[in-house]
Amino acid sequence: MFLTDYWYVAAWSEDVGETLLARTILGQSLVLYRLADGTPVALENRCPHRNLPLSEANRLGDTLQCAYHGLEFKSDGICRHVPGQKEVPDWARVRAYPVVERDRWVFVWMGEAAAADAAAVPDYHRRIADPEWHFAIGQKLVNAGYRLVLDNLLDLSHLSYVHSSTTGNPEVAETAQIITETEDEFVRVTRWMAGIPPAPAFILYTGRQDPIDRWQVSQYIVPSYIDINNGSATAGNGVAQEFRPTETGRWGFVVHHAMTPETDTTTHQFWAVGGEKRLIDADKRATFDEAMHGVIDEDMTIYEAQQQSIDLDPDAIGRDANPKGTLPIDEGLIAMRRIIRRLYGDEQKRRETA
Repeated sequence: MFLTDYWYVAAWSEDVGETLLARTILGQSLVLYRLADGTPVALENRCPHRNLPLSEANRLGDTLQCAYHGLEFKSDGICRHVPGQKEVPDWARVRAYPVVERDRWVFVWMGEAAAADAAAVPDYHRRIADPEWHFAIGQKLVNAGYRLVLDNLLDLSHLSYVHSSTTGNPEVAETAQIITETEDEFVRVTRWMAGIPPAPAFILYTGRQDPIDRWQVSQYIVPSYIDINNGSATAGNGVAQEFRPTETGRWGFVVHHAMTPETDTTTHQFWAVGGEKRLIDADKRATFDEAMHGVIDEDMTIYEAQQQSIDLDPDAIGRDANPKGTLPIDEGLIAMRRIIRRLYGDEQKRRETA
């Protein structure tokens, strides 16, 4: 179940260059590259003549020459030359996807090109390009459906058990006051923990072990983005709730996730975990990066194991969500899944009436 009329992250900016990059998104194979002037391009990755992927093509400047029979395609996807004949058949073209590059991410529009609106590209990740912030960044091809990854990031009670050596401790799960807010295309889960011990990562980067007030704010952004703020302050200092979604307080970090479905059961997970440089000493940033990569690997182990379990019983009702029942901590992820189902139904109706 994919939403198509949206922008998806296709790659980190630094991964798109002169070399042709093959990437499958929503079950469609794309080839990404840059023109000589630096403009990123995304084309259907299949020569319409005999199906050879254009990611295997020869580059003739900004032109892609199919490595099988030499058909030449421009960045608009239209074939301009067929060896041995003067006329180019009408069918000799491939789909060109709208592309926008913003704050180190390259986005592609997977719906009808005429409907693409650059103003709708998410900007929640803009801090990644801020020189005053330090980020650990990465990308994983996850062997799990994208909604399982979204589930994980909307329910941060799991930090107590999955990340107990870094960002979690028992109090994260046991003491949190949870507030879930939902609108038409928006879910925000706020977890507020008052007067708890700091987690191991907080102790490492602040050198302090006194009690803290801690907040976690996880926001779902359609179709498959998560923006998380982890903040803290000295216990009892009265940090106002309205500041928690945007401030990291005494010490904390933000997490920007983009889940781009590859197939029904595999996902490209792009992520960036960062904090203000003033709060992460220069000599601790390499350790921070290593720890955050470890946190992502721990999560990946969980949802890949979930997917394996689901695949053993593919026809079970609710197999990819809550097969037996729900808990209060599931309210946010249930709301997210309802939004996706509703928007998917709306897209299908539009296509049927088009």
